Amino acid sequence: MAAQQPDVNAEVERKPFEDKPIPTLMRGARGAYAQAIRAELRAIGVDDLPRNGAFVLFGSLSADNDPGPSLPTQIGISKQAVSQLVETLVQRGYLIRSGDPKDGRRVALSVTARGQEVVDAVVRAVDAVDEELAAAVSSSEMLAFRKTLSALSRIKAQRVLRGVSTRKVPRGTARFEPIFPVRDLAAALAHYENLGFKTHSFDDGYGFARRGGVSIHLSVRPDHQAADNTSAAYLQVPDADAVQAVWSKAGLGGVTRPVEGTPWGMREGSHTDPDGNLIRFGSPSNA
Repeated sequence: MAAQQPDVNAEVERKPFEDKPIPTLMRGARGAYAQAIRAELRAIGVDDLPRNGAFVLFGSLSADNDPGPSLPTQIGISKQAVSQLVETLVQRGYLIRSGDPKDGRRVALSVTARGQEVVDAVVRAVDAVDEELAAAVSSSEMLAFRKTLSALSRIKAQRVLRGVSTRKVPRGTARFEPIFPVRDLAAALAHYENLGFKTHSFDDGYGFARRGGVSIHLSVRPDHQAADNTSAAYLQVPDADAVQAVWSKAGLGGVTRPVEGTPWGMREGSHTDPDGNLIRFGSPSNA
């Protein structure tokens, strides 16, 4: 007699969930849609869609072809990062940017045929998971679930506006964080996003770029001259050669110098950003 296959749903239901923290439950559940979306994108041969690209593509299908001012809050990145994301989608053929005939100061976005393929693939993936979810819970439970997620989104947005979610350095600790002068904050944030930093802005004149244990402040000084700059920071990385290869790609801006071995057992290189700020980076030599 053939072995009976285990009932996965029954196994899941046997595990208690009432006493688990909500963040734990959300962490376990959040990958369901992402896995389905990745599978659909692989099926149509898409492997270069940037993170959060699907959100922008959906936003660009709205009535005014504008991702909208609330998009940065929804996906948790800065306005400058959204601008850079749009630029990447344009360069990779998912969006077309053109002048808005109704307002010369605005730029209209439209989805290309390739971009529409991505949107359709995401819709198929989401619909498939939605169907499985609808089969597992009642309509009233789904409504309560949607209300709960909506409430959490509002709480997140309100905490960001109040500054509650900003991580604070514990008492009794101190660290140096260099301040880099920049002429254009949006351009500087986009540059550091391309280098792999996570960025956000405090206002129109001040921003931050973080990677690993390094935090760089970006302060706007319109009259700053790159040739006069002496600001510098050191970034420890697992593989300096890999960082040098990425930071040397055409179109990133700035100047990245080759990695070399040092007498103190490190392989080190450096990058000078478009405003003249220097980042030295290094990793232990394997030899």
